[in-house]
Amino acid sequence: MTTRPEILAAMVVAATGVAAPSFAQPNLPPPPPPPIGDTNDVPSLPPPPPPSPSGRAPSPRKPAQTPAPPPPAPYRAARTDSVVSAAPETHAIAVTLAPLGLVSGRLSASVEVQIQPHHAVIVSANALVFDASRGGPRSLVSEGFGFASNQSSGFGVELGYHYWVDGAPSLHGIFFGPSFLFGGTSMAQVGDPSNAQGYWGLALDGGWQEVFSGGFTAGGGGGLEMLRMAGTSAVVPRFLAQLGWCF
Repeated sequence: MTTRPEILAAMVVAATGVAAPSFAQPNLPPPPPPPIGDTNDVPSLPPPPPPSPSGRAPSPRKPAQTPAPPPPAPYRAARTDSVVSAAPETHAIAVTLAPLGLVSGRLSASVEVQIQPHHAVIVSANALVFDASRGGPRSLVSEGFGFASNQSSGFGVELGYHYWVDGAPSLHGIFFGPSFLFGGTSMAQVGDPSNAQGYWGLALDGGWQEVFSGGFTAGGGGGLEMLRMAGTSAVVPRFLAQLGWCF
């Protein structure tokens, strides 16, 4: 009897499966129990959306679009206009001459120092440097110059205080204040003219002074002066004029 090749191949495969040893699956431990409170239930899905009245499925809702912010303005540097006030010039020292006295042969110079705003001290020195007409014994020039005659020589010193109305650190504007006077005169028109004699006195002055650009200084004023020499007293007006420089 003839055997077909397909039947013969099937018989060989069957014989091989029977002859191959079979291996049993080893016994495995059971899986651990789930944690307390946990369940193995699969979470339920959300309910489907209700059908639309038209019978068609609703179209998915588009997320709301936030309007885009406007583009930033072009950068522009902030303008900072800082106003810097110029500090006032400081002219706290004045050196001046009194030209009016030269007409009567008297040379006078002053140094004034501002010790703080509004307040200054002044020192003046004067000398009779040449002969000149100064009037008689009761003339204002003679008494104001220490009872000097036309041929007198002498010297004098004034120590004073000035209050400046303007509180700027500069000797300009309106001022007023007292002074103490003392000195000596030869050939005076009172007392013993053969000897030099001393005098003393007080004065109260007021005036105005201006300091120009660069420090040039000019001013003027007036006041009253009381002098006493050899038992004789005199009260005379004072006329002030000053030219000089401030530092």
